[in-house]
Amino acid sequence: MRIANPLYDSVFKFLMEDPECARTVIATITGLDIVKVESRPSELIAEVSAGLLVYRLDFCAHVKLADGRFRMVLIEIQKAKEAEDIMRFRRYLGQQYANPANVVPGLPPDAVPQPLPVLAIYLLGHKLSGMPEVPAIQVARQQLDAITGKKLEGHSPFIECLTHDSFIIQIPNLHEDARNSLESLLKVFDQHRKDSPDGHTLIIDESQIPEAFRLVLRRLSRAGESEEMRQRMTIEDEVLENLLRKERVALAALERADKAEADKLKAEADKAKAEADKAKAETDKAKAEADKLKAEENLLAALKALIDSGMPEAQARQLLQLQKL
Repeated sequence: MRIANPLYDSVFKFLMEDPECARTVIATITGLDIVKVESRPSELIAEVSAGLLVYRLDFCAHVKLADGRFRMVLIEIQKAKEAEDIMRFRRYLGQQYANPANVVPGLPPDAVPQPLPVLAIYLLGHKLSGMPEVPAIQVARQQLDAITGKKLEGHSPFIECLTHDSFIIQIPNLHEDARNSLESLLKVFDQHRKDSPDGHTLIIDESQIPEAFRLVLRRLSRAGESEEMRQRMTIEDEVLENLLRKERVALAALERADKAEADKLKAEADKAKAEADKAKAETDKAKAEADKLKAEENLLAALKALIDSGMPEAQARQLLQLQKL
């Protein structure tokens, strides 16, 4: 089966606009029992900047807990096609924490607002430096007794709402053979399955995809058949290539500017060193002259002492090896 490549923002957006597909993707990645998800279209941001395409989508998920209770969790999905931009991701998370709309709905007007916990999902088209080459990383919080190191059980809204778990998918590290349901789902992101030079479509063996994920597969198949979607992917390619070209020019200019600045700083440093050397030479000369004067003063004092003791001046000078001062 041929499907559209969901690493493209336009395709991923189309996939996640389907509520059941969104629920399936989020539930499979997080392992949570998600009853339903509500997308927040007003929070949709497709941002393009020098060499980086980032797609961000927010969901409010209704999660069923093990004890039968329900809670709502704010799910933020960020997808980057190129090298990571950590400050951008931090800024998006900061916006989530600061957004007064991200609170538990339905509370009485006089109740204290309860912020929604945040769960972040990162779908990366690149590998993280310094990390093992695994396809999926879960960053899970632990509550520890800081004195004994013992793991603490319990639940606190303070901790829940001021810290967050995250899931990081390193798409280049996906394996051919799926070892669990998550890897089975992630096959639809596997860039090793590209079947065209432009990478717009992937070839998937439908028999390798569990029935639970067939709706995702069919949705992406529909996208792959859409001429409009193919045009959108082409535009993304052109935009990215244009931005990368601009980035290369900007980096070259920055490098030249940095070299000029470095030369300027080196010249200033050399000048400062020359002035310091000159000042040191003058100081050394003054010290030498002072030492010479001090030595002469000491010899004259010794000469006077010898003469005062009754020694003839000529004999005293000879003894002190003094010439005429």
